[in-house]
Amino acid sequence: MLASWLPSYPSRAAGRTVVSLILLALHVTAVQAENRLVLESAAGHAGPVSWQSAEIALAPSLDPEAGSSWRLEIDGLAVAGLQGSLSVNCSLGGLQGAWPWCASGRFQWQETHGGATLAGRLSRPETRAGIGFELDDIGLSGRVGWPSGDVDPLPPASFRFDDFDLAALPASLLESLGLSVLEGRLNGFAELSQGLMTFELDIVDTGFDRADGRVAGAGLSLGLRGELIGLAAGEPLEFSAALSQSAGELLAGPIYLPPPERPLTLDMVGVFKPGENLRVDSLKIDDGGLVEAEGRLVLQAGGDGWRLAELDIDQARVDFPGAWRRWGDGPASASGLPDLATEGEMTASLGWRTGRLESLDLQLDGVSARDAAGRFAVDSVDGRLQRSSERLLADLAWDGLELFQLVFGGSRLTASGKPADWQLTRALRLPLLDGAVVVDRLNLAADDTGEHSITLDASIEPLDLAGLTQMLGLPSFGGQLSGSFPGVRVSGETIAFDGGIDIGAFSGGIRMSELVIERPFGSLPALAAQVEIERLDLAELTGTFNFGHMEGEMSGWMRDLRLLDWRPVAMDARLYTHDDAPSRRISQRAVENLSRLGGGAAAIGVTVLRMFEEFPYRRAGLACRLDRNICHIDGVAPHESGGFYIVEGRGLPHLDVVGHRRLIDWPRLVAQLVAVTSG
Repeated sequence: MLASWLPSYPSRAAGRTVVSLILLALHVTAVQAENRLVLESAAGHAGPVSWQSAEIALAPSLDPEAGSSWRLEIDGLAVAGLQGSLSVNCSLGGLQGAWPWCASGRFQWQETHGGATLAGRLSRPETRAGIGFELDDIGLSGRVGWPSGDVDPLPPASFRFDDFDLAALPASLLESLGLSVLEGRLNGFAELSQGLMTFELDIVDTGFDRADGRVAGAGLSLGLRGELIGLAAGEPLEFSAALSQSAGELLAGPIYLPPPERPLTLDMVGVFKPGENLRVDSLKIDDGGLVEAEGRLVLQAGGDGWRLAELDIDQARVDFPGAWRRWGDGPASASGLPDLATEGEMTASLGWRTGRLESLDLQLDGVSARDAAGRFAVDSVDGRLQRSSERLLADLAWDGLELFQLVFGGSRLTASGKPADWQLTRALRLPLLDGAVVVDRLNLAADDTGEHSITLDASIEPLDLAGLTQMLGLPSFGGQLSGSFPGVRVSGETIAFDGGIDIGAFSGGIRMSELVIERPFGSLPALAAQVEIERLDLAELTGTFNFGHMEGEMSGWMRDLRLLDWRPVAMDARLYTHDDAPSRRISQRAVENLSRLGGGAAAIGVTVLRMFEEFPYRRAGLACRLDRNICHIDGVAPHESGGFYIVEGRGLPHLDVVGHRRLIDWPRLVAQLVAVTSG
């Protein structure tokens, strides 16, 4: 009896020679002595296989034709991600050279810590140099032969799957593959001979999931065909494979692929160097005609897993909207752009090296996109974008553009420069109503950290406000909108305006300055600005918004204005009338509405108020400092009662509107304003 058996060996040939000599010597000794041989081993390893303990019991027959019985018990066996114990009982077998064979027997694999149990029967293969096997009730059978020499160091083997249940695989094997769940049925075969493996496999009704939930599949029907060449330790492994998917859905990070209407096919030819890289020299993908691409790639092994080192797409064609629904909608939804409606076709080629785009040639043919939330749309883009490591050229034209209900006409953009520093080669004019938004200068550049930003000079050619307010669904009023932006900077999700917007309306002017917009297309967009109002005609203003008639001129400001999701959350605002306006009168209805908004009351009898349609006034105004949804109210002057004047009357009939509430709930105030202006 041996205390230890081959704890390690340097090569397959040496190991086979030692095993042969020991077994032969002990076999002869056993026959002459007790007709029984037992070999025991403590912990050891042989190449990629390790064990905690092992025992071989051989009961040879004196009749060579009758065969022998033998038994193998291995505990703590670890190989190819599997960990467990193996038990083999052969009732009819023997030795063929240095290797055992079995014509009849049973085996069992028990996974560590009470996991899966696989059991089956052993049988004689076509030749005596090997073992045939068939697992119980799970549809896996095959044979394993023994190596024939140094030329073929791996054993010949074949495996056949007949409705094999993938859920029966040991959990330790799934864990080594990075999976927490694997189910489905497998049919087909795999054969290994002289370092060449060929396989044809069909997987139906398959589902899988990873522990982190980022990669998963359900209801999959897959076909896999191919071959592996060079299955020997330390040698590069050449491979060719064809994969097809005819049913099921897939999730890979933000990309969700619904069931394909037509089969998706993937063909690959390349070389795998264990521990170094995976090189795909020929890569072809066809997603039912929606996406077609040909190219090459290299994956590099590292301590944190595999990373894309090289990618070349020689030619690719993308057909919208089908390709967008399958490949683009998931990542776009994660970025706040769900359910984007698309049309058209795109062709492209690209080169990628170590995390950097080196070349891109993009051709757009009638590409359209429309945001489901109505924030933007672009219609029928045609043109080409070319980018190399040293140069960028762009020539793109479109039939229409929409941004937040603003409907622009057709335009054309041409640009050139370096990839990280390019500019327009001519002004970009975006027609809008009877005017336009004109971008005279636009430059994209990267800072020292690699962060890209856009700076531009733009202007607004005078626009008719009647048409603009109608387009935006606002109450219609006359005037013009114009503006000049000598320095606009777009960085990340922020747009900052160095200039200002001038609005000519109601025979006066409104100017916005220090304008900054954050996340305009994302969640919770924000706006900050300073607003100055100069001598608006109150008769035009109140007539437009159905507030009640009021004559005079109004000025004011909204300082430190901040909007969140396009609703005011902070400001210091004041509106006031001018004492030098030639006509200053206010209607009964306007008095009532101002009283409601300012939390005040008319200092005149109700009967007298109802007797007159209009009243002269000296001055009027309201102030609101908005903070934490509370409006801190003030008027144009203090009142002797401790309140404040909202309207200070003059002449006869004399009317004052005096407010006493200093704090008003902002949402309630907005609701009141909507109510009074809607009639």
